[in-house]
Amino acid sequence: MPVALVLGAPASQGTHEQGLFCETVELVERVAALVDRGANPLRVVTDMNTRLGRTACLYATRPDVRARTVQFEKSIAVTHGTYAIYQVQLTTYGVQKTEIGEIEWTLPQPRTMYTLRAALPAQTVSH
Repeated sequence: MPVALVLGAPASQGTHEQGLFCETVELVERVAALVDRGANPLRVVTDMNTRLGRTACLYATRPDVRARTVQFEKSIAVTHGTYAIYQVQLTTYGVQKTEIGEIEWTLPQPRTMYTLRAALPAQTVSH
């Protein structure tokens, strides 16, 4: 029996996004802190993955990552404002243009990661 019939298919396959995606909240915070001090995000991610010996973080410069938002984790403050860290499920990483259209490189199974996004404006209550 297909798993989607038992568990139910996700409401959304997600949206195509770009930016930083890491295995843990702590790695997102570490990359954000280094970039906030002027480091190149691509270089930081490449160096971090090399030191860890695995692909712990991805940095997509184009919207090649399909991610479905799971939940808000926390806010972090940096020099230029406040950002939010969200847990996401990645289902594809990479898009290739072909003669017949675009092909997405689907992951064998969804991968839980954390991403950095601009924080939502504070909610105000008016009387």
